[in-house]
Amino acid sequence: MRRAVFYLFYDPQGQVDDYVLHTLEHLRPHAEHVFVVSNNALDETGVARLEGAADQVWQRENIGFDVWAFKEAMEVLGAERLAAYDEIVLMNCTVFGPVGGFDDLFARMDARADVDFWGVTEHGDTDEHAFDRTLPMESHIQSHWTAVRRRMFTSDAWREYWHEMPMIASYRDSIVRHESRFTSWFTEQGFVNTVAFPVAD
Repeated sequence: MRRAVFYLFYDPQGQVDDYVLHTLEHLRPHAEHVFVVSNNALDETGVARLEGAADQVWQRENIGFDVWAFKEAMEVLGAERLAAYDEIVLMNCTVFGPVGGFDDLFARMDARADVDFWGVTEHGDTDEHAFDRTLPMESHIQSHWTAVRRRMFTSDAWREYWHEMPMIASYRDSIVRHESRFTSWFTEQGFVNTVAFPVAD
């Protein structure tokens, strides 16, 4: 499967820890293109470390949190290049691992030809939304790792979702406007999702 990974990195000091390189090293065999987007300026050592593990490193101002970083990084790569891939992965540096490798995970999920998007873990249903206790919150893929197949990321629904995305000004915004909404919104558009490790397990 031809795969591009968008890896969101943020460190206030612009330093790149070993665990980040460990993750990127283990993603490398499963990704044709690794695009690291840093939401802050990196020091020279940090740039060199990331360039040694990625195909592309792009530094931007920390505006819009992860959501706008992904939105703009996909625009930088370009829709035509994006459409050449079978799957894209949007993930961030809050993933610490793997312990072992990603081989089994990708093999298991690659075999799921029936899904349009998937994650590693999910947040289960709850009667109280994390940021509005008067509302329930549906089960959803946790946004530290969201993989999306071509049928979905080349769709009108995908373009609409990102075009209509308002500016993310806080962590609350990122949860309400993206993370807790993404799964149900695309499911309502007819796309099928799964997670590698369901909350029920």
